[in-house]
Amino acid sequence: MTSNLSDALATDEAVSPLTPKAAAPSKRVRIVLEENENIPPTGQFFGHNGATFLLRPGDEADVPVEILTVLNDAVQDVPQLDPTTRQVVGYRKKLRFPYRVIQVQAA
Repeated sequence: MTSNLSDALATDEAVSPLTPKAAAPSKRVRIVLEENENIPPTGQFFGHNGATFLLRPGDEADVPVEILTVLNDAVQDVPQLDPTTRQVVGYRKKLRFPYRVIQVQAA
């Protein structure tokens, strides 16, 4: 029998090894969304892992580098036309929200 009850009890770390640790700050990137018909003048919401960002076309914004993955994955198919017949001959991928990288910042 142990004389000290705290010696007999497991610590929180031993019982719950999956407790969330402080996440390392991610690298940030300064970008500008290009103006196009897919983005309203008030801006467009983007999110990653529960963090949301309101980005307006033409305004610089500092976002985590993971948002670039979200922007790169937002593609749409646009028709390719034959110049002589004006018939659709195929489709190509186009970024739905084109952007420019202004500066990459260290974490």
